[in-house]
Amino acid sequence: MPAPQYFQSIDPRLQRWVYRKGWSDLNSLQQNAIPPILSHDRDVVISAATAGGKTEAAFLPALTYIAKEARPGVRILYISPLKALINDQYRRLLDLCDPLNIKVTPWHGDISGHVKRRQFTAPSGVILVTPESLESLLLNHTAFIKEGFASLDYVIIDEFHAFMAGERGAQLQSQLHRIENLVGHLIVRVALSATFSNFEDVAVKVRPHHPERVLDIKPTTKTASQLSLKVHGYVSSVEEIRDEEQIDISASSLKNLEVHYPSAYAISKDIFRLMRGQVNLVFTNAKHTTERIAAILMRMSEHCHVPNEFFPHHGSLSREAREDVESRLIKGELPTTAICTATLELGIDISDVATIGQIQAPFSVASLRQRLGRSGRRNGRATLRMFVYELPEGISLSSDISEELVTSMAMVELLLQHWYEPPPARRLFVSTLVQQTLSVVASIPRTTAKALYELLCKTGPFSMVTPGFYALILKALGENDLLVQLGDGSLTLGLKGEEVVSDWGFYAAFNSVQEYRIVHNGKEIGTTPLLGDPEELHTFLLGGKGWEIIDIDRRYHVITVKRYDKDCNPLPALSNENPVHEKIRLKMVEIYERDDAPSYLNAEAQELLRRARRNYRKLGLQQRHIVETPLGIALFPWSDNGILRTLRLLLLNEHVSVEIVGSHLELQYISRESLSIAIAAILRRGKEIDPEELLKRHTNIELEKFITYLNPRVKRLNYFYDQCDIPGALNFLRNLAKELR
Repeated sequence: MPAPQYFQSIDPRLQRWVYRKGWSDLNSLQQNAIPPILSHDRDVVISAATAGGKTEAAFLPALTYIAKEARPGVRILYISPLKALINDQYRRLLDLCDPLNIKVTPWHGDISGHVKRRQFTAPSGVILVTPESLESLLLNHTAFIKEGFASLDYVIIDEFHAFMAGERGAQLQSQLHRIENLVGHLIVRVALSATFSNFEDVAVKVRPHHPERVLDIKPTTKTASQLSLKVHGYVSSVEEIRDEEQIDISASSLKNLEVHYPSAYAISKDIFRLMRGQVNLVFTNAKHTTERIAAILMRMSEHCHVPNEFFPHHGSLSREAREDVESRLIKGELPTTAICTATLELGIDISDVATIGQIQAPFSVASLRQRLGRSGRRNGRATLRMFVYELPEGISLSSDISEELVTSMAMVELLLQHWYEPPPARRLFVSTLVQQTLSVVASIPRTTAKALYELLCKTGPFSMVTPGFYALILKALGENDLLVQLGDGSLTLGLKGEEVVSDWGFYAAFNSVQEYRIVHNGKEIGTTPLLGDPEELHTFLLGGKGWEIIDIDRRYHVITVKRYDKDCNPLPALSNENPVHEKIRLKMVEIYERDDAPSYLNAEAQELLRRARRNYRKLGLQQRHIVETPLGIALFPWSDNGILRTLRLLLLNEHVSVEIVGSHLELQYISRESLSIAIAAILRRGKEIDPEELLKRHTNIELEKFITYLNPRVKRLNYFYDQCDIPGALNFLRNLAKELR
């Protein structure tokens, strides 16, 4: 039975709940979390690997605290990045809260209105909410927040690492600060997170102005775990990568698939051979890759006359299709391999995943860590298989030095060293600041510019924004009729502002594209953002099947389709730059310059690594950062994307044609002498580089959702501060100038 020193401090009804679960003891993480959460005077970060018992570590003491004194109002606010996770946790918390007679209310777009109305009438217990639904509450039901949250004791944030970077994290920080401002007291914040490299980075994100309030809770004892790792290498074809060859996957012979899609076929063949009969997750970086691999695997199952175990899972599939796959994974009764995007990285609790697959290098080491945490829960033995393809040698510099393979290796080795990317430290998050400004103005009538700055910037999370820059933002919003200044100096929404705020899409801080429902025989089979010219999109692959468009209804955003058995490709995808941290690039250099052959590489991957090292040395990259090619010059800074991006902008302003390709820059039709002249001109200006001058030739500066409502000057300043690294770029150019002499 659990030891008394910590166990006796939780509510007796919860003690009996633990007994009913058959637990012999609480784990060390849960033990360590009880005293600080019960003390109710510090913010807490509970960090552990996936399935480490973080939910119980937070809720056992938090429920004990609120059960001591029955007070009206919402007492615990649980915030999740995903609706699916809320649904999953709701079922778990109902069981946990039932002995205490504490009400649990899920709150997101799929929850019926009468459930929410009960909270409006008599607020109490625990509310489970997404940031988007919380934004709606703050904007439309300010009085409910002020009164119903007056007794709020805890905010418990699940999957906190998902909020560490990006607009959604800044939105959440602002929301929590606004709630505390409305209720007039600090609320204890409990962040549940996967393990991280640096606690100070996390503490600042939990409580931006007072990180010293935040306490780190970890397991005292570490469970023994093992990792089985294999990286599989493949050589693709130019036609396959460029999608120049199109064939009907569902109808073509396997021989034709092997000819037209050699790497996709080879990867699918290995997945079929290695993963059948188990529960697995295979992650890809794009929906079209998910569709292609899943379709080939379905075709292989059909050819071998065996039941299909392979299913696609991504955001464009219908909710029903996704939930069917999720149900198979949760039950674990049937062998199931989900070929998925990041949709299954967080959320549903899958207890017994045999293998995690990853096709091409993942987005980050942190993402790879999160995905790997899905495996090995039952026996402590996680299995990771990475499938990495490269173009044939001689096609490009990137393929010659196998950048995709070496990037994957660098991420794996940093993962094994327990290093993960820190959150960005210097972003302004102007887009989210615009959203929060409009939300506050809409919810608090006749507020002033000074009050807004005090709430959102001076005491809120947007502290890097100066009063002068915020004044420029407000002026731009006024110019676009989002804000209007009244005669007494207070602010209210303009006509355009009312239109923007009343749109349901306003609640999300991140950018989204208008989704079209895809309907077949009256049934929704998926959604798509419908990128590009709709008239050019006739057929596509979805759910492993081909579809032909019959009609596009732009008013109601519906695409009607029928089955199609001829040539088609997956739906087009949004293209987003994949930021790579400098430490990954430096680890790549280390791998290039070593001579070992890691045992986790299969024979094909080892051959690709030998090719990479041979060409790396042949190009002289051990001693220099510049490579001359028949078409121009390639530069290898081995730095993060911020420096690559800044170098490109600086060179473009000197009329140099330059593009970022993988980890390097390619400059077309330029000599060493011309490059030296351009670098000298840049270095003469030094740090006195005007953001507007730098970005005058760069039009893609509206990367975030609400930036579109600002004027060009503010847009450029925002891009400059968030996306550029002038000191880092200049430092590389100084060294390059010496190399060019």
